[in-house]
Amino acid sequence: MRRWTAGLTTLAAAGLLATGLAGTAQAAYPGADGLIAFVRGGNIYTINPESTTPGGTIVRLTAGGHDAGPRWSPDGQQIAYLDRGNLWVMNANGSHKARITDQAPGYTDSRPSWSPNGRYLAFVKTKRGVKYGYLTRYDTVTRKFATFSTPYHSEAPTRRQIKVTALPGAVAWTWTPNGDTHGSFIIFQGATAPACPANRSCLDLLGFPAQSDYRNGFPSAENEKARPVQQIDPDWYPINPLYYQDALTTQERCHAGHCTYQGINMTVTSAPVLPGAYEAVHSPSGFYIAYVKNTRSGPGIYIYNPPGIVPMRTRELTIGTEPDWQPVEVTA
Repeated sequence: MRRWTAGLTTLAAAGLLATGLAGTAQAAYPGADGLIAFVRGGNIYTINPESTTPGGTIVRLTAGGHDAGPRWSPDGQQIAYLDRGNLWVMNANGSHKARITDQAPGYTDSRPSWSPNGRYLAFVKTKRGVKYGYLTRYDTVTRKFATFSTPYHSEAPTRRQIKVTALPGAVAWTWTPNGDTHGSFIIFQGATAPACPANRSCLDLLGFPAQSDYRNGFPSAENEKARPVQQIDPDWYPINPLYYQDALTTQERCHAGHCTYQGINMTVTSAPVLPGAYEAVHSPSGFYIAYVKNTRSGPGIYIYNPPGIVPMRTRELTIGTEPDWQPVEVTA
């Protein structure tokens, strides 16, 4: 495994790394645990995981059967999602739906991730018929798009730029301590050089001093696995994660176009746990994990308490896929 040490040294030498905002205030998804958004039958719903009603209190937010990939904003007030391959945003109650992109099916977008300050959305934009796309940023204030890039052959000064390539899958963005400084980090499935070698499956990491940056990032392969094993669907630990390990992922093994879920990796380098589990996400408090597991009745969403945090238990919540947990602001 190659970690981000070399890239950080280059950044520091270039004088680009600054302390920035306090790590606690900029945790990826700070707050208490709220609703869980999920997908069922191509529509997005929310459920209260603490409801005393059997099956929880379920509310449908979209209709039409073509929606996927819900992601809560860091303040818990909005949900980014996909409709027919285009990126949309709506309020937490399903109101004020706004389309962000409109190029599908010529170009399709992947499951997005909000920047920790809630201003930006990162996703992979992929051209139809192409195996990989480009890591892309949308600015919710200026409504402009930018492609994340890295210096050509890490040259300095950084004149020429290479667009960051990624496989069309979920990405995860966090703000995390990095030694005695802080940085903005995005983890994704790597597709080609400069980080992911040929014939390998990679989790790549792209880092910047600030969340507003999209040029001059230095990527690395956080984890490399020999095909056909790969790690997908990353999700950061919500409170001051260690950039080189604290990403929750699904491990799968693929053969002849068919992939089997091996379980979820609690950190980048750990062995899979919860056999058959996939699409796992942390709760904002960090005390729980929601994940999906296939049953005879179809895919179901479960809640798991990791050992050593609270009394361990696993319970089924509802039928569905692609869960994401709402952060709720903690008030005094």
